[in-house]
Amino acid sequence: MAFAIQSVKGRATSWDAGKRHLDGLGRLGDANNRPSREGDGGNKGAAPPAAKNNNTNFSTPTATKAVSGSNRLVASKIRDFTADSSTEPGLYTQRKALASTPSATQDPRLLLSHPEYGLPKRLVSNLKSMGINLIYPWQANCLLRHRGVLSGAKNLVYSASTGAGKSLVADILMLKRVLDANEKAILVLPYVALVQEKLRWLRRAVDGIERNVELAVPGAFRGFNEHRTVRIVPFFGNSKIRATLSDADIAVCTIEKANSLINSAIEDGGIDDLGIAVLDEIHMVDDEYRGYLMELLATKLLTLQQDIQIVGMSATLSNTEDLARWLDAKYYVSNYKPVPVQEFLVCENRIYPTAGSETTDVHLVSSGALEPRQASRASTKPVRVIEPSKHPELKRHFMNTVVSLTLETVTAGFGVLVFCGSRAGCQSTAALVAKAMPDDISKELVERRREVLDSLKCLMLPVDSVLEVTIMCGVAFHHAGLTTEERDIVADAFDRGVLKVIVATCSLAAGINLPARRVILQEARMGREMVGPAML
Repeated sequence: MAFAIQSVKGRATSWDAGKRHLDGLGRLGDANNRPSREGDGGNKGAAPPAAKNNNTNFSTPTATKAVSGSNRLVASKIRDFTADSSTEPGLYTQRKALASTPSATQDPRLLLSHPEYGLPKRLVSNLKSMGINLIYPWQANCLLRHRGVLSGAKNLVYSASTGAGKSLVADILMLKRVLDANEKAILVLPYVALVQEKLRWLRRAVDGIERNVELAVPGAFRGFNEHRTVRIVPFFGNSKIRATLSDADIAVCTIEKANSLINSAIEDGGIDDLGIAVLDEIHMVDDEYRGYLMELLATKLLTLQQDIQIVGMSATLSNTEDLARWLDAKYYVSNYKPVPVQEFLVCENRIYPTAGSETTDVHLVSSGALEPRQASRASTKPVRVIEPSKHPELKRHFMNTVVSLTLETVTAGFGVLVFCGSRAGCQSTAALVAKAMPDDISKELVERRREVLDSLKCLMLPVDSVLEVTIMCGVAFHHAGLTTEERDIVADAFDRGVLKVIVATCSLAAGINLPARRVILQEARMGREMVGPAML
């Protein structure tokens, strides 16, 4: 069964153009020859865009197959070397020391409604509607162990594993200070993508909550600038928003914008209203290019003659105590991992477990021999081997590996994130994976994917011709070549399970919360940089 394609006056539709793009990319199978996005002046050999006719309704796919049978790829099988190796992707034991996480009946402090936290009922209700019913024991200990942390009298530096819930601890401290003390907060994040995601999360958390604003004269008219709702404002490069600290209750900033925001607030006196500053990824103070800005920012806050609580957090801190001493802060270290991570290195179709791997899967795929730093992390004996592919598009072993590992996880019913070092690599990889995706999907899922396409078509720009085809296969790419709105639609569709695979550049890796069972790092580089332990 194939899609029914409608032509208009003998001219190819945008779906025709996208189909030719996908077939061409699949045959090339590498990142060096592919068309760029429409309007970008890309590959001269790209198919021309469809003729635009506002009075014509182009047909959309009407069946479950987006790629014809003759062009479909079959993923290679993955064999085990040892009998005790699991062939199921991503199977793991969540906890080894404890049978389960303690419940609220065992420890009432795991409830956010516990009186020790003093959180407004509406905030607790909002968090519950967002899926946060209980907190982990380490989070409760972090908040309550040191006297003065929850009240804002003491600074805090803490470290916890990726996915353990670091952000929630800082969010509770920040929202409590804003709602109880009517003070302002600054949240510093390293990347624009994180700023945008956190902005949406915080706005959901404070929806319908009013601050305790008291008039200087009871019964007096409330001025235009007086407000009760919590204003959350983003600050990042190229943003159209021209605001200052006085225009926000919570300022969500990149490192550069936070530094300039503090400078402006010191000059105009708005700094007096600042009560808390949260420094996410505080280990970046050691970054070669941006670390000095974070150090300047923290130093300014420390030297101000007012009580500003500084909260720093990271997943990769090895010297938490030293940083706490510098910031005059209490510190807390947690090794708890809700979902242990199992790491593998893949070279020449052989899969090696890394030293110290515990048990979602992370696969680093190398196109050649492993460098000494990588080889030292891998076991000398492979645990699995990927059979060579008969398809010309998958003759290059690292592309065969990516497609095989992806399809193994997708057929088991889970999502996959694939990271590439370039935008072009994202598109070509997405095209290849799309040609191997299973086509026996339900009509309901087809309709939901078509809704994703419709959402993209409602935006001002035309939909990328390759993306238009791959989405119907359950695959999408995600990079800076897409608009913010397009990236949000793609990420949301993956989060809801409509899309099964996202092929992205490393910008998506920086703390974005997406439900992937397996993560594949294609090649050993992100741009010019080698992938290191922090990425894994």
